[in-house]
Amino acid sequence: MFRFRRFQTRLLVLFLALFTLSQAVALGLTSWAGRAAAQEEIHDALEVAAGVFRDLLWEREARLLQAAVLLADDFAFKSAYATRDAPTIASMLRNHGDRIGADVMYLLSLEPEVIASTRAEAGEGQDFGHEALLEAAMDDPYGEAAAIVLVDDRPFQLVVVPLMVPGHDGWVVVGFELDAEFAARFRDLTLSEISLLAETGERWYVLASTLPADARGSLPDVLARTAWQSDVAFNMPLAAETHVSLFRTLGVGDDDRLVVGMQRSLDAAMAPYQRLQQVLLGLLAAGLGLTALGAAWVARRVSEPVRKLRAGADRIAQGEYQARVRIAQHDELGALGKTFNRMAQGLEERDRVRGLLGKVVSPAIADELLSREIELGGEEREASILFSDIVGFTALAETLPPADLLDLLNGYLTRLSADIESEGGVIDKYIGDAIMALFGAPLARRDHAERAVRAAMAMVESVKALNAEVPGRKPNLSLGVGVNSGTVVAGNMGSRTRLNYTVVGDAVNLASRLEGLTRRYRLSILVSEATVQQCPGLVFREIDRVQVKGRQAAVGIHEPVCGKAYLDDAMAGRLALFARALAAYRQQSWDEAEAAFEAVAKDEPDGPAALFLSRIDGFRRDPPPPGWDGIYLATEK
Repeated sequence: MFRFRRFQTRLLVLFLALFTLSQAVALGLTSWAGRAAAQEEIHDALEVAAGVFRDLLWEREARLLQAAVLLADDFAFKSAYATRDAPTIASMLRNHGDRIGADVMYLLSLEPEVIASTRAEAGEGQDFGHEALLEAAMDDPYGEAAAIVLVDDRPFQLVVVPLMVPGHDGWVVVGFELDAEFAARFRDLTLSEISLLAETGERWYVLASTLPADARGSLPDVLARTAWQSDVAFNMPLAAETHVSLFRTLGVGDDDRLVVGMQRSLDAAMAPYQRLQQVLLGLLAAGLGLTALGAAWVARRVSEPVRKLRAGADRIAQGEYQARVRIAQHDELGALGKTFNRMAQGLEERDRVRGLLGKVVSPAIADELLSREIELGGEEREASILFSDIVGFTALAETLPPADLLDLLNGYLTRLSADIESEGGVIDKYIGDAIMALFGAPLARRDHAERAVRAAMAMVESVKALNAEVPGRKPNLSLGVGVNSGTVVAGNMGSRTRLNYTVVGDAVNLASRLEGLTRRYRLSILVSEATVQQCPGLVFREIDRVQVKGRQAAVGIHEPVCGKAYLDDAMAGRLALFARALAAYRQQSWDEAEAAFEAVAKDEPDGPAALFLSRIDGFRRDPPPPGWDGIYLATEK
């Protein structure tokens, strides 16, 4: 995702984006509203046009019926009918048609056959061919009917009335053609286009239309592909324009289906709205330019102080706490600049204090002391405590000059302190060559136990590296580390004039006892069962259950082996063998336990295995008392 690095650019883009978005929404709504209004306007107009078309047909139907009735009741016409002289009757039909403006007239027998007509194509004796119209007339009480039918592929509005001489003896048919003149008149009245179409089979063809030639030519194909409904307006693409069309079925005669369609151009109706959109686009362009200028000015006014504040913050981040910013504005940004300077001054003073404290106590403890009011007292915390000590340090001190011993001790403490701090631990105190470290206090950490164990394992490796760096030194450094987890009281302890941040409690004492037990079991690290339960990512070997001095309850002690991801089959088998040996030992199965412990120590020395073999030998000579539960009573600290 593309991002702007400069705040000024983001602010400018934000203003322009908001303005453009609002204008785009306005344009979109205008277009939508304009199209909706145009559609509604056209729909209303087409409904009106459909009403006008219906009224025109009714008006012409009434004229035709009146003319047909007058002719059918005319005595002279009946007299001519009695003679059955077709030319005379045809002449009378033409004269009457000219007077009323009719386009076609017929006199039919009841069969029905043409007796006479004004059409040269419909000679005497021919079949009339529009049975549906005559059937409607026979069903009418007055014997009258009207319909729009095709005559020689041209649409005609025909009416039929009975000829009574005196009984019903024939039919008089009068009709108007729905031609281009009719269509033009309709367009002049309604301002809507009109098209008359007929369907034969599955093919439509145009009978008459006021549409332009290109639209008229595409109308049959589009109509054939469209699922339209009578008297329901819909959008119809014709040529290069969209027309809103409303079609109405006129009637059915024989195999021909007649429809009338009324159309209005949606594009033409949208023209005023499109001109409005062009005006709005012009306003958008002008507004965009003005917004860009205004936004650039505002962005500069805002970003310049922000850049100064950022530069000052960068200097402070690099430790230049004497950094100050100068913002001349008398607004919130100016107030922010003053607040920033006061903060920098406070940080400068605090850094001086922390620098002094950091040389005396751990930086984390220094932060804890600086973050709150310094007072005596503490609070309960869940934490892990680590004690470490150099095994045989007294003997080592006797072999080295004091200056060399101090250099060795400083290098040793530096490396081991780094291992502790890399896992988030805090050095509580140095006691000669011993280290007391805290995990989970003063900084709370959910994985404090696992961090403490990882730090202990790293410390052992660091001591090995120190020994490798001075191969000729005797004796080599050997480390003992005890780790325990539990509830402690953490806080400032001492006097009113001299405080020390530390932790106290039974969990601290147990960690110290575990460190002392590493010598008896000849192991570098011993971890309590409480710590093991909080280290799901590590593999441990259970060593023993011990009742340390000063505690009534026994505690399980374990040796960390490796991370679970690094446990191989060989190590897993060795751990399982030791576990079987320990279980047999606790069940007083001395032979089985001895064999298993000997197998554990066969390939490489193992301090706990050797210790248990010694115990087994002693128990064979002096069996444990009844009820013995395998717990070892440690009398030394």
